[in-house]
Amino acid sequence: MAERGYEFIKKIPLFNGKSLSAGGSGTTGAIDLTELGPSGRFSIAASIAVGTAGTCGTTLLSYTGCETSDGTFVAPSVGATLGTMGTSLTADIISFTPILTPFMKIVATQNGSGNVGNDSVLTATLNVQ
Repeated sequence: MAERGYEFIKKIPLFNGKSLSAGGSGTTGAIDLTELGPSGRFSIAASIAVGTAGTCGTTLLSYTGCETSDGTFVAPSVGATLGTMGTSLTADIISFTPILTPFMKIVATQNGSGNVGNDSVLTATLNVQ
């Protein structure tokens, strides 16, 4: 039984071995925040592994929001970028405070375009308290 005032951490899987090619991106499904986050504490635990090229490129994590789960998701005007994971960083925990929105999607964008940059394999979990 939890003590009074203690709030559990909700873990939401975002990406599980998502392959991102150079210049590619991946977006999660809609995450319903209407009953999550009473403390407003958010973090993403993410790891980047090498892809088929033998090295991994830089991956940018950001978010979008919407009033409905099936509407048009847009990036907030300020603070959409959550963090960047580079080629020498294999794992990180990124703390962030999203703008108040009922629904959110996490976006992972790989650097490079065409054959410039290297592919990466992303695994990430959203933690909310």
